Order: sequence, then C-alpha cells, then structure tokens
Amino acid sequence: MPMIYRSRRFALAVLLLLQASGVLVAQAAAPNSCSFITPAAWSAAISRPVTGGTTSVVNDPASTASSCLYHAGAMMITLQVDQRATAADAKKEYADQMDNSHSRDQQQSQHTTVESGIGDGAFSSAFTDGSEVEFTAVLGARIVTLGLIGAGAGAVPHDRLRALMQSALSH
Repeated sequence: MPMIYRSRRFALAVLLLLQASGVLVAQAAAPNSCSFITPAAWSAAISRPVTGGTTSVVNDPASTASSCLYHAGAMMITLQVDQRATAADAKKEYADQMDNSHSRDQQQSQHTTVESGIGDGAFSSAFTDGSEVEFTAVLGARIVTLGLIGAGAGAVPHDRLRALMQSALSH
C-alpha cells in the first residue's frame, strides 16, 4: 500500500506541475506589448515627452493579447498586441475589429480609413473632434493596435503613426 500511495502522490504532483506549466504557457502566449514601441519612439513620433510603457498587462491568463499604457501629459497612449495561434484566426479577428470600427462610424463622430501598404491589412480611425486616434494592423498571426486618447491626439502626423505601426509589426 505505501508504494501505491507514493505513486498516486507522485502522479498528482506531476499532474499539478503539468497544469501549472500549461498556465505559464498560456500566459507566455501573450507577448510583452511594452517591448514593441519604446517611450522614446513615442516621444519622437508625437513631439512630446512620453512616460510609462514599462508594464505589459494581460487581463486573463488564457489571453493571447497584452496591452501597454503610456502617458504624454494628459494624453493616454495604448498599445495592444494580440498573438493568435494562426494567421487565419488573426485575419478573422482583424476583420471583426474593422467591421466594429465601421459600425462606430455610423453611431459616433468617427471616420475609419483602410491603410494600404502596412502588414497584411491595416485601418485607422479618428474622432472628428481629434480627441482619439486608433490604428490597427495585422501581419501573420499578430494584430497590433495603437491608440491615442486626449487633447492633441488628432494632431499627431499620420505618417508618424504609420511608421510606428510598421516598426511594431516588424518587432
């Protein structure tokens, strides 16, 4: 009996270890979004000092996405990186996000624009009052979304946001 008891304990310990490592794998699936664009790169793009960008947040251990928050005075800057299992899954999620953005065009004072020459597909959206700008792109199994919220968001040159997106996609 003692041998069977030890074997069960060992089997239980191995099972718990495997389950724990599964959680770590699930957490590792979400990339470190803060490593994609540095505060210095944001500062250069928006011509203001940017702070933050040090902690990549994953809201759910099973999530494939993480987000990073930066600040430029009163402006908030977000970067979300979603690493899907397949390119097909990423393209489906990207298409859903673009459809949602087009829906918001009709409900809010927002305009969505398809962006050519970036990844496998990209679009940007902006509130007409300039208070919010968002840029989303897909490349392979990865979806990247950057957003600027607050006074001056709409004043950031579009070509600089395109360059940041290209840089993030090539990470």
